[in-house]
Amino acid sequence: MNIKLDLYDKKILLELDINARIQSSEIAKKIKKSKQFVNYRIKKLEEQKIITGYNTVIDYSRLGFTSIRVYFKYQNITPREQEELESDLIKDNEVWWLVTAEGSVDVGYATAIKNILDFYAYWDEIMKKYKHFISKSQVSIYSHIRQFPKIYLLEKPNTEEGTLIGASTKVPHTRLEIKLLKLLANNARMSILEIASKLKTSPQTARGHIKKLQNNGIIQGYKALINASLFGYRYYKAFINLTDTTKRNDLEKFCMRHPNILNINRTIGGSDFEIELQAKTFSEFEKIMDEIKNAFKGSIKDYEFVIAKEEKKMNYFPFE
Repeated sequence: MNIKLDLYDKKILLELDINARIQSSEIAKKIKKSKQFVNYRIKKLEEQKIITGYNTVIDYSRLGFTSIRVYFKYQNITPREQEELESDLIKDNEVWWLVTAEGSVDVGYATAIKNILDFYAYWDEIMKKYKHFISKSQVSIYSHIRQFPKIYLLEKPNTEEGTLIGASTKVPHTRLEIKLLKLLANNARMSILEIASKLKTSPQTARGHIKKLQNNGIIQGYKALINASLFGYRYYKAFINLTDTTKRNDLEKFCMRHPNILNINRTIGGSDFEIELQAKTFSEFEKIMDEIKNAFKGSIKDYEFVIAKEEKKMNYFPFE
């Protein structure tokens, strides 16, 4: 299925991708339409499952967590056994992201921990249960996850700073703020009145805590979950190996501006440089990678890629 979006749909999606808490009245002013028009279009996009939710982007490193990413390539596994394995991973409170893929990786997921020894015990249990289904595994530590909005919707270079998760020091926070984060994690458009009611506090207090969480970087932003496959895009991840790592900052700046590149990842134990992007065709994906290779001739050794099939879990704060 390929749903046709008009310019207003694209503008609304982009505004919600930049800031999912934006008021409909603000979007209406920006696109010069009525608030009723915007609400109707948002409801339609939700009904079409193009918008599947609204997440708060939470920098778990500022809460004392480290994120570890795992990739599996399966062997001797039936579709039912694969579904059971992935369901077990999804049920784990420490797993905040899981995606199935095509290529050298069949599933990738990320788990947040406070102590590396906790991961060792967890990993031991996973291997005891599923080792016979896994032909290859790769474990790495996320140091930075930088995300950008889907500027390609309007076919222009990206100028948004986006969000940055990881490699930050722990900052003070209260139990009330933890409760607030759990409320907003998968419901970024929840109103201040509803938040205050659920926390049994005043709207002013709730608003103040949200502002504090934003100012200290625990809340990095708010994003709509957009299923771009319904309007013709596929999600690619490229693992880039460099011959010259001194150009890495320039490479990051180049990727930040590119409208199709949505994520830049830095890891310990992964590739030298990792990007995630959306493209309509494989030819378009190759063209984007050629742009990078031409811009950084002599610095790119090679790259591998996988194609995402289905994002089955995305919750920046499933733990605690």
